[in-house]
Amino acid sequence: MSENIINFELPDGDKTSMRTSLINLFLNETAGCGTGENASRYRYNVEYYNNYIIFLKRPTRLNKGFDFTVNIQGLYFKKQRTYKNPSHEDIFYALNYCRTHYPNEYAKVSSAIIDLYNCKSPDLSNIQAYFVDYEGNNHPIQIILLAIKWLFMEQDCAYWNYSGRYRDNPRFCVK
Repeated sequence: MSENIINFELPDGDKTSMRTSLINLFLNETAGCGTGENASRYRYNVEYYNNYIIFLKRPTRLNKGFDFTVNIQGLYFKKQRTYKNPSHEDIFYALNYCRTHYPNEYAKVSSAIIDLYNCKSPDLSNIQAYFVDYEGNNHPIQIILLAIKWLFMEQDCAYWNYSGRYRDNPRFCVK
């Protein structure tokens, strides 16, 4: 089976309604009929920023049901083996680089992360900061922020019976 490419815009809302919307999207996937070429594969284009596209890929190698990987078209991570889905280490590196090299802008970056964590849509247009990839090329920090948004969503889907994005910080868990 070929890869299905779908454009998707996450509606505004709270954690539950956003997770429900995303999972309903996944529930509409056509079932595969085996492994390898017989598996159904999906790419969801979820964010566009300049020449970059944030997209989700399903299924993942870990095969955890509603799990997905967050990928960035137009950007590669890692030195030994390049790939499009940033690790937590890649995210921390980009944020630390931004904080070190753009200290006057970092309060806006930090505020945007808090908004994303709280399921709000921050205004990313007022941030003038960058990070570097493994080759030393500059990229707008907005790309990392948009990836973080979807990594929060991934946590909400993978750990919905626990606390989702709040799992490492239970004091934020609202019952």
